[in-house]
Amino acid sequence: MTETSSAPAVQGAVQDPQANTLAIVGFILAFIAPPIGIVVSAIAVSKAGKAGLDSKLSKWGLGLAIAFTLVYLALVAAGVYAALAVPTM
Repeated sequence: MTETSSAPAVQGAVQDPQANTLAIVGFILAFIAPPIGIVVSAIAVSKAGKAGLDSKLSKWGLGLAIAFTLVYLALVAAGVYAALAVPTM
């Protein structure tokens, strides 16, 4: 006698909860501390890739962290330029 299951077996990709947590943390850090957000989001992208998953949140976090880091660096460079361009008496 064979047993049949009443519910169909669903085989889907199970996302690693640690990679998902890293993606969320990296996304938040992209706004608060972008250089740290780059590192955490890159780790999340790597873990998701090794698991065969596509983590859009970690990719967004990585992109935003890079963009905000570049903006902050440009603002610092403009501030240094403005400070050095002030004529001295």
